[in-house]
Amino acid sequence: MFHNRGRWTLLRSSFWLCAVVLACDSAHSATASARKQVRTGLEQHQAGDYAAAAESFAEAQKSLPEEPRVVYDRACALAAAGNREEATDLFQQAAIAREPGLVASSHYNLGCLVAEEARALFGDQPEEADVAAREQGVKLLHQAVMHYRDCLRVDSDHAAARKNLETIRLWIKHMEAVWAQRDREKRRDEMDLLQFLDWIDAEQRTLEAATKALGQIDGSPRQRQAVSRTEDAQRLLADEIDPLQQKLEAALTGDQPADATTAQAVQALNQIAQRAKSAMFRSADELVGRELPSALVAQDEAIDALDEVYRAVAPYEHLLQKATKVEQSLVETTVSIAEDDIDEALVDREAIARDQRYVAGWSESLPARAEQGLAQIEAGSGTHSEIGPPTDEQQKEQQQLQAALKESYEKAIELAPKVTELANGAASDIADEKWDVARPKQEEALKLLQEISPKTPPNENQQDQQGEQNEDKQDQQDNQPDEQQGDEGNQQQDQQRQEKSSEQKQQDLSRQQAEALLSKARQREREYRERQKAQIQAMQGTIQVDRDW
Repeated sequence: MFHNRGRWTLLRSSFWLCAVVLACDSAHSATASARKQVRTGLEQHQAGDYAAAAESFAEAQKSLPEEPRVVYDRACALAAAGNREEATDLFQQAAIAREPGLVASSHYNLGCLVAEEARALFGDQPEEADVAAREQGVKLLHQAVMHYRDCLRVDSDHAAARKNLETIRLWIKHMEAVWAQRDREKRRDEMDLLQFLDWIDAEQRTLEAATKALGQIDGSPRQRQAVSRTEDAQRLLADEIDPLQQKLEAALTGDQPADATTAQAVQALNQIAQRAKSAMFRSADELVGRELPSALVAQDEAIDALDEVYRAVAPYEHLLQKATKVEQSLVETTVSIAEDDIDEALVDREAIARDQRYVAGWSESLPARAEQGLAQIEAGSGTHSEIGPPTDEQQKEQQQLQAALKESYEKAIELAPKVTELANGAASDIADEKWDVARPKQEEALKLLQEISPKTPPNENQQDQQGEQNEDKQDQQDNQPDEQQGDEGNQQQDQQRQEKSSEQKQQDLSRQQAEALLSKARQREREYRERQKAQIQAMQGTIQVDRDW
């Protein structure tokens, strides 16, 4: 980070020079006792007895309280003794002196003290630092940089300050890259397939929003800088596709050798994932040339490809929950626009219409998943995963869960096609800015999705535990209607059961899913090329970019 030995050598040299000047220039005004203390402090400092030297300079300061060089020399001794806090206060006092050399040295040593504090915070393995330590350490290093710059403003030829300034700048840049890489690796390890896929999708949507905002930035330097950051982030995200493919293969094949159908499914998913990766890199290339409309088209293609992967691998419960959650958000947005709670001009209509189409796609996948679930129930495949035979209570809970899922599967086969129709219609209406026409379709689609959701009876043991946990809140509950309390409890337990079932089935890709994926992969490959041409034509001219650089 910086050269510690060189710093302390400089401190002793600076002290020595200042003390000599002090002994000559202040001889007539200082008392004999002060001169003696200065000489003693100088000898002690040279011998390495920094604590004693600090005491000697403190005694000299009593006789010469207005002499900043004594303050500076005492700060040097305290810094060498490891007393950073007190040394900092004294260097700050010396930094307001009138002598330029003393001011420059004070700022330099303040920078060294702060950098030393940062180094102690990071320890011997700064790459292992947690987020809090990183933030605090980098903050301290930026303070050191400010002190070095203050030093250079007074003494532009101060070589040590310039060297430390550049060293810190390079160190921060290097460590931020190391930390980012370690965070990416940790995230990949900790997330399962669906979590990782959701994260990539969310990051890509964020970059898409940033790209749209680039056209609104006034001033060429600002835009160039923002474009560069977006491009870098886009390339880093593209690098996450290879780990995604590894997770996909692991989810489909598991520990067993893949049969021919599964191998083909893995290949098809890899092709879709590579299409997302290619689109991401193409978007980054377009950003380099500041071709924002083309970059947005490529980003939209990447999001579409990620959704195709999601539809292929997501289990029934996850698809249903996501469709319900997104549709709820879309309804709230449409209601806000219709009631003038938000300005329609501030709404990303294209993104909303796209999400509405995604809800239609997820709903379209529900019947096939539901048929698979019914087949598993009829075949007698249980959901209990614990070691050993289930207890009577567990068996009862299992039966209740299966009954609720069976009812949900049957409703999905019946109602999901209607949801798909409504969602597609609402998407077309939103694209045409017909919010009032889209709203009833969205509300009806949401109602049907909620009807499809499994309704699991509450578990008695869970009720007892919940009652014990909520004893302290009973007074507040008494103020609510009994019917409302019961509904809320049932909803919480329904959600818990749904999440449990979703986790158990999350990566269970059946042979039927693989076959269905293969039947649609080729068709989607043709369709996305046609969308690409249409989107490029639609986007041309929508974003004006300043080109005066």
